[in-house]
Amino acid sequence: MVNEPTWVNWGRTASCRPAAIHRPRGEEQIQELVHQAARAGRRIKAAGSGHSFTAIACTEGELLDLRDHCRVLEVDERNLRVRVESGITIADLADALAEHGLALENQGDVAYQTVSGAVSTGTHGTGERLRNLSSQVCGLTLILPDGEVLSCSAEENPEVFQVARVGLGALGVIGTLTIQCVPAFRLRSLKEPRRLDEVLERFDELCAENDHFEFFWFPHTEIVQAISNNRTDEPARPRSRLREWWDGVLMENHAFGAVQRLGQVREDWLPGLMKLSGRLLGRSERVGPSHRIFANQRLVRFAEMEYAIPRRYAVTAVQELRALFAHSPLRIGFPIEVRTSAADDIPLSPAQGRESAHVAVHVYWRRPWEAYFRQVEAIMDALEGRPHWGKLHFQRASTLRQRYPEWDRFATVRDRLDPERRFANGYLERVLGP
Repeated sequence: MVNEPTWVNWGRTASCRPAAIHRPRGEEQIQELVHQAARAGRRIKAAGSGHSFTAIACTEGELLDLRDHCRVLEVDERNLRVRVESGITIADLADALAEHGLALENQGDVAYQTVSGAVSTGTHGTGERLRNLSSQVCGLTLILPDGEVLSCSAEENPEVFQVARVGLGALGVIGTLTIQCVPAFRLRSLKEPRRLDEVLERFDELCAENDHFEFFWFPHTEIVQAISNNRTDEPARPRSRLREWWDGVLMENHAFGAVQRLGQVREDWLPGLMKLSGRLLGRSERVGPSHRIFANQRLVRFAEMEYAIPRRYAVTAVQELRALFAHSPLRIGFPIEVRTSAADDIPLSPAQGRESAHVAVHVYWRRPWEAYFRQVEAIMDALEGRPHWGKLHFQRASTLRQRYPEWDRFATVRDRLDPERRFANGYLERVLGP
């Protein structure tokens, strides 16, 4: 047991005072801790790296810090599969896979998340032909309130498996995950500044002609950073150490952090600072292993909201946001990110049943975010939006249920696995119901 007064997430948007914080190693220790809490009538939650911006991991009961539950248990090179403990980070998993000539098919740009946290909240990368990370899971184990380990796959407990791939931590503690991988591959990455209208006009074309396409739009400007990543057989062509430091550390973190601090001093400077930031963008190109290209370093803390909307509304959403900035006193100092993903069949996945565009907005962690996020949420509500489960939003079960055709399917499994709600907390009561 770790004697810590509070648990705080990465973005400093959620915190709690658990009765106790434990750092288990191995499924047996998790089983015992879960069973003990259930016998005592206490709730219990698992936490990873704390990169969810909501209070999804918070509890006043027992908290399991899974950072030490992080081993690679088995690599099946023949079937391109890996079995890992749930507390391993995406970065450590990707490095381990690379040693065996394997890779994740797709991943987001934040690699210090735990795999279980990313899976449980429906985290994704970008690519219109590629599904989220949860869809790459082909097996998992759930530790239930009585300490039982329930193995799930398409063949074993298939109904639980179907809903547990985006389980929000509401069904049990994930002990292990088996993930379908692909042979290791390299990506040619091109980052270049473009005009917003050009990108919006060619959005479908750009998504179709690239394996992975996304863009970052600088509010109050017409400037975007367009990022295209494509598979290649070219030899690796990494950035020099100086360029790596200049782009990845100095410009994307330290200089950007300075922009945020200046915006704190004078909010009305932010539009000008966004224009300056956009003008400093240059064209860069490199070739490297996929996991090195996908991942970015994030040293500047922020609060984030993200919505998945039907793909056909992607351009409309950005146009609505542009109109919002033009007609409101909002002054925003963080780029807006736009990505795409393929449809999947997981009941509570934000991309369930539809090709999706993912629109993410951010605010520097020391600045207020609620007014901005509420206005963005109103736009996304009108576009059939579904919030990312690990990012800030104001929805409740009453507003969410109608957005998920298989909502009751999830609820039925939850009632069966955790009827006493040992894995519940305030956030889950709000978004799933009591």
